[in-house]
Amino acid sequence: MSSPIETDAVIVGAGPVGLFQVFELGLLDIRAHVIESLPQVGGQCSELYPDKPIYDIPALPICGAQELIDRLMEQIRPFSPTFHLGQEVNKVQQREDGRFDVGTSAGTQFIAGNVIIAGGVGSFQPVQVEVAGIDRLLDHSLFYRV
Repeated sequence: MSSPIETDAVIVGAGPVGLFQVFELGLLDIRAHVIESLPQVGGQCSELYPDKPIYDIPALPICGAQELIDRLMEQIRPFSPTFHLGQEVNKVQQREDGRFDVGTSAGTQFIAGNVIIAGGVGSFQPVQVEVAGIDRLLDHSLFYRV
């Protein structure tokens, strides 16, 4: 097991709210690591409806969901966030010094001054079929996708 990553902030969720949080923290010179359960950034916007038009973004009369994510990624580029994709947070525990121990499903460990939950609808999990022996078909005849 590697040493924990020490950081100013951990953001849980890389959807539009998590990405904008990177921007807001960056303006204050607070560096962030972002943990996302999906294999890519964008959350619900990218995963469920990338082509859907969004009408309630300030200063943008209309914006596609994936376009919003792309614009946010451009906006946060100067702050160089570190993304930990395909990982779920499975531990958040406050330390005696006031910081937090954060752990993920991939075994990544953090010591963070702040933890921001920007989880939206939460992690996307497929409903798996419960039939004896079906596991042998996984990834060649049986595939799960949200």
